[in-house]
Amino acid sequence: MPQLPRSLAPALALLALALPACKFVDTAELAARRQAAAAPTASASGTALYGAKVVPYVNEKAVPFGEIRTAAAADFASAGERFGYREVKEGAPFNFLARVAGTIVSADTKSRAATALVDTDGDGTGDVTIQLGPVIKGTSLRDALPFVTFTSYANQIEFADVAKAFNSQAYETALKALPREALVGRSVEAVGAFTLKSGADRVLLTPVSVTLGGGA
Repeated sequence: MPQLPRSLAPALALLALALPACKFVDTAELAARRQAAAAPTASASGTALYGAKVVPYVNEKAVPFGEIRTAAAADFASAGERFGYREVKEGAPFNFLARVAGTIVSADTKSRAATALVDTDGDGTGDVTIQLGPVIKGTSLRDALPFVTFTSYANQIEFADVAKAFNSQAYETALKALPREALVGRSVEAVGAFTLKSGADRVLLTPVSVTLGGGA
């Protein structure tokens, strides 16, 4: 058997030590990794879904807020089943899609989570708080959509990222250009989503559209 040159011995010894620490990845795993890397993120897919499907769905399914309010005052559970949606049927809050119209009675526009309080029935008292952003709280918009489910995503983080993407798009497309001064007394119409655990909860609307009118 031929002798290896002595100069190769140290290199071969190092190779022998290194091999046990190496991880060999089969072709299937490599393909899966490439596919995962190429797949759009939950945030990116949520952004794309927003304009293509979310806004049209909300506009189609939203009902006048007064109908929801009247039904909820009479029987909240029945109102939830009739007008609301929840992915988990037992114990979860209901998510509603509504059209709101009224007069702004107060506004907090100094906060990054700016809001406007709207009187919808003419009694001078605010009934609905419309979020103006840029910080949009909650996941109502995501949770009101039957075609956006937890099982469609890999984990809770991805599911949360979709909600953030929807909220971000709501601000960028419907809220960013709205004025922040002299809102009180102006008429407003909005379409969006809100979540209630009971009929006594405050209504916090995440809008996909807001239209301001003139003062009273």
